Amino acid sequence: MKRFLAAAAIVAATLAPAHAGPKGDNENMLQKQIDETHKRDTKDVDKAYNDMMKRTRTDAKPYDPWGSVRPADKK
Repeated sequence: MKRFLAAAAIVAATLAPAHAGPKGDNENMLQKQIDETHKRDTKDVDKAYNDMMKRTRTDAKPYDPWGSVRPADKK
């Protein structure tokens, strides 16, 4: 009987952490705050990138370094 109780106690002690409750609200709120900050930072970086790309775009014909080697297209 002692062996059975000892084995049951060991099994109960090893399985107890598996049934732990959900994270506390403080940890969830901290994670939400970090996620919102990350989204805001990402949005700011994307906006800055797109603004920079708009300023640097040109409508010039792209340079073709092999243009003098290839024969001209006959149209």
